[in-house]
Amino acid sequence: MQFRKVQQMGGASFLVSLPKDWARTAMLKKGSLVSIDTTADGGVLIYPVNVTLKEGGDSEIEIDYPSKFGNEQIPKEITAAYLLGYNVIHLRGKRGIAPKDREKIVHSLKRLIGLEIVEEDNQSITAQFLVDDTAVEPNKIFKRISMLVKSMISDTFKQFLFGEKVQFESIAQRDDEVDRLHFLLVRLLRAAVRQPKIANKFALTAIDCLDYRVAANSLETAGDCAVELSAVLSSIDLVDEFIKEGFTRIGDALDSIQLGATKSFVDKDFDRAQKVLEHCQTLEQLLGSFRENILRGEASFVRTAEILERILRCQRDIVDLVTPL
Repeated sequence: MQFRKVQQMGGASFLVSLPKDWARTAMLKKGSLVSIDTTADGGVLIYPVNVTLKEGGDSEIEIDYPSKFGNEQIPKEITAAYLLGYNVIHLRGKRGIAPKDREKIVHSLKRLIGLEIVEEDNQSITAQFLVDDTAVEPNKIFKRISMLVKSMISDTFKQFLFGEKVQFESIAQRDDEVDRLHFLLVRLLRAAVRQPKIANKFALTAIDCLDYRVAANSLETAGDCAVELSAVLSSIDLVDEFIKEGFTRIGDALDSIQLGATKSFVDKDFDRAQKVLEHCQTLEQLLGSFRENILRGEASFVRTAEILERILRCQRDIVDLVTPL
């Protein structure tokens, strides 16, 4: 770390010298332009104007076919390359790609938001990420994920309580969308950590990026739980009015908690977060009483209560990330 003295010139302007080694590396000379941005934590970012700010913007990776890890692992290799921020993914084979493997590869590419196939022949497939990292705000992606998970849970409850067949396939399809958005959010957060200019555009500190990563993982887990919940409830035919009433109260409370958890996290609203935590404690007690006094050990309902407790823990984990400013 270097320290520089701030000097004043003309009574209005403040001056600080730039490190000589950095200036040479950036090819600066007298009259060169630099861009200056202030950061959310009170710092300053300085960039040479004509230097590409998107480090790794043209980064490419090549995945071999057949894979040394086994062809069934290629979709995971593609996802890993996407999350690591590679913009161009080449899949090249020494011989033609088998039809069944090609189908899996194309499916894995299409399920990643912003990644499009730009070249394809018998022996290779090339996909490119076509979304600007600064075009989509992380908080909007996070709120979209939250609304999808909320709808998955509430729709499962509504279908079950109104005597309809729980549409497991519909819930599972929405979970696929949750996964796609989750992958995109992780990619953007990694880009923000690597490139301070991107983080500054979204007013995110490094800690904010970490918190978003943890919170997004909690939401993704809650989505998986919602799929499990729909699978369990779709196998139950009839319930009495006491159980219906209990599930209605639990569903309404969980719905309110998720809305509050998301809003308090995005807005960094500590007061709201504390109220949500109080509601979490109330719902924990309700779930405990419901399990002990109403479900009476019936396997499918006990499993349902366990899933709801896991969903509640996910929401509590999000709220716990909100700290007083």
